[in-house]
Amino acid sequence: MPEAVSSAIAAMEGHGFYNRNSSMQAAGNATALALWEKAAQSVDLGKETLVIVDYGSSQGLNSMEPIATAIRVLRVRAGDERMVEVIHTDLPSNDFASLFTTLNEDPGSYMVGTSGIFPSAIGRTYFEPLTPPGRVHLGWNSWTIQWMSRNPVDAPDHVFAVRSRVPEIRAAVSEQQARDWRHFLELRSRELRPGGRLLSLFPARQPDRMGFEWLMGELWEAVCDMRRDGLFSDHEILRITVPTAPRRMADIQAPFSEDGHFAGLEIEHAEILEGPDVHWGDFERTGDAANLALGWTGMMRAFSGPTIMNSIDPVRNRAELVDDLFGRFATRLAANPQRHEHFIAVVLLHKVGSAV
Repeated sequence: MPEAVSSAIAAMEGHGFYNRNSSMQAAGNATALALWEKAAQSVDLGKETLVIVDYGSSQGLNSMEPIATAIRVLRVRAGDERMVEVIHTDLPSNDFASLFTTLNEDPGSYMVGTSGIFPSAIGRTYFEPLTPPGRVHLGWNSWTIQWMSRNPVDAPDHVFAVRSRVPEIRAAVSEQQARDWRHFLELRSRELRPGGRLLSLFPARQPDRMGFEWLMGELWEAVCDMRRDGLFSDHEILRITVPTAPRRMADIQAPFSEDGHFAGLEIEHAEILEGPDVHWGDFERTGDAANLALGWTGMMRAFSGPTIMNSIDPVRNRAELVDDLFGRFATRLAANPQRHEHFIAVVLLHKVGSAV
């Protein structure tokens, strides 16, 4: 089995690119808003300042509606004058400038028409502690926990190691994901107040279907095209491994299997949904395969492009090569338009106990 070559895991494509190319993620978030509202109605409240943490905010656009919903529900319960602290967290390399621009200028910002809301940001991975213990009432975490804390192994036969044909490589992914999930839950449990809630939404897979086959497959074929043209070396092909993978329901439930509890948390709700295809309806109406390809290329580049760039030899023109890669990817999608199948896990966790 190839040894892992550590390439830095990068934040989403900057300069607002992720905000402009994450409509799939926004549509997925919408499926969880009713459950999120229920969480805000259920969380234990005292007289303290209310604390909401957005774990893995990226550039913030898709966080505005969930955070606004939570503030609205909590203030119905606690009063319009109750102070609310909102903490956005992401990697140090995240485009926090776009986050704060969205907060200040976007008409959908949760800051519009309100007072007594205090946003801030932390530039640190959520695989570390982020707040003092027992401080968080509500945690929102969407489209991030599919990222592993480290790249456990490089795959010589795919951009995504979970799609490798090598059993040992897939096993390394599963082992890393299991460790990461348990560690993430332990850290968040310490930060939640007793009676607090954490909603986590992320890519999932069914026992017999993974989803993302079309997009993942065409991206790998575009990488192979560049290898055939002498643009990527064999060493770079090995390094180009994006450490993300979906989880099965059994993976989600595994830490809770003994007695329904883990690290002071219990699963209040867990389901796997079929994710919406945000571009297929337009394609059916117009037949415009180029536009379909443009939409999916933007989404794939927004999350995987920076990590792929970090995998390329730094002495080369990385930006030009990534442009070439995603140009080829778009061409392949347009020549082979398909409906995008993917699955979403929605998990609501409850910190057992009552607030003092």
